[in-house]
Amino acid sequence: MRLHIGIIPKRIETPVCANGRYNPSHYLSSYGSITLALPCYNSTASLTKHTTVQANVDTSGQDKQVTSPNELVSRLAACRDPVLAQWRERAVAEIPTAMGLGEPVLLDMLPTLYDKMTDALAAPAARPHALADTNLANAHGRERANMTNYAPDQLLHELQIFRDVFFATAAANGIRLGKRDAEIIGRSIEEAARDSISGFSEASRELNESFITSLSHDLRNPLHVASTTAQLIQLKTSDPAIIHLAQRIARKLSEADAMIQTLLDAALLHGRMKLKLHLSSFDIMSLVEEVCADMPILGQHVDVTGERIVGHWCRTSLKRVLENLLSNAHKYGDPAQATTVRLARQDDMMLMAVHNEGKPIPRMEMERLFKPYERIDEAQVRGWGLGLPYVQNVAESHGGSVIVDSAAGRGTTFTVSVPVDARPYANT
Repeated sequence: MRLHIGIIPKRIETPVCANGRYNPSHYLSSYGSITLALPCYNSTASLTKHTTVQANVDTSGQDKQVTSPNELVSRLAACRDPVLAQWRERAVAEIPTAMGLGEPVLLDMLPTLYDKMTDALAAPAARPHALADTNLANAHGRERANMTNYAPDQLLHELQIFRDVFFATAAANGIRLGKRDAEIIGRSIEEAARDSISGFSEASRELNESFITSLSHDLRNPLHVASTTAQLIQLKTSDPAIIHLAQRIARKLSEADAMIQTLLDAALLHGRMKLKLHLSSFDIMSLVEEVCADMPILGQHVDVTGERIVGHWCRTSLKRVLENLLSNAHKYGDPAQATTVRLARQDDMMLMAVHNEGKPIPRMEMERLFKPYERIDEAQVRGWGLGLPYVQNVAESHGGSVIVDSAAGRGTTFTVSVPVDARPYANT
């Protein structure tokens, strides 16, 4: 019989492919009799349009109708160059990013994948797929991330093309595949897709982390040298005018360093990466008292209540969290009312709540609060919209969370909840 090898979407309500976009959580689909799990990228409307690949697949169980293993491998080996040539032609035509790639980079692992699939078909013992015990596809994904401008959808698109061309060429040459043969090929391409995406994601994350580390080092080193020089000038002179100028230089350098830190935070938030925390044991109340002691100078009155709690946290990042929350309370709250910071312990969690009176956060804005670069539309406040996303990242990097409660009549409260001992959760 002639079996149609097509695509059966796993979840209809979420398009796998529309206008060339790919949702990684939906690219796998279930087996029909033999169904290959790759998205349909030539669909631009809905999941009702699918690519259908016809292949000569025998499911009757009668071996006499199927090409023998030795003949199958021999005939597929003869199809290798035509398959790769057709794949190359279609990839360049359908994937814009592939157009500028030289042939070694463009083909990359596909010739080896083809060879491994034919080897798996010839193996006397049953093998689930051709990529067992190899990182071939993972390395391919990393190569695409490091050496090309590929996006994840394009990475999967090229494997869909490979699947289409493989079965079309086999059918055109009268090669009849047994059910086991087609399953090995299908699973091999599934595993190639899964491992390629994994490698692509790993390499992309490493590139982001490398960028952040290099940027921090390259920008901050000159600032530290200049800051130290400004401090030495103050020690080497008694002239008040020169001391005043050196102090101004030191302040501006400190502001520049803070701007660089904000830029680094933005890069981390964009990559959805956990912060690198430097944990130590300290009393959180002492930190709150230290931060709040400076608030009256800025025109903000803060009441501190609660208990002293000693735990393992990152002092630097929690200090910035509290400064961010107090700054927001000052900007958006009722200036005639005091801001309140309350500390409490609930089981094994430390709760730090910052409360301000004033207009509540509009309900429509609540979902946008923790998105980078988003700001409340009604508020005429300067800033980059990175404060609350940073607060959330710090809490989650500690193994905790941040909750907001805001309503007319009870004001606005941001509660940061983190484990008293964050060591098992941080930097993992």
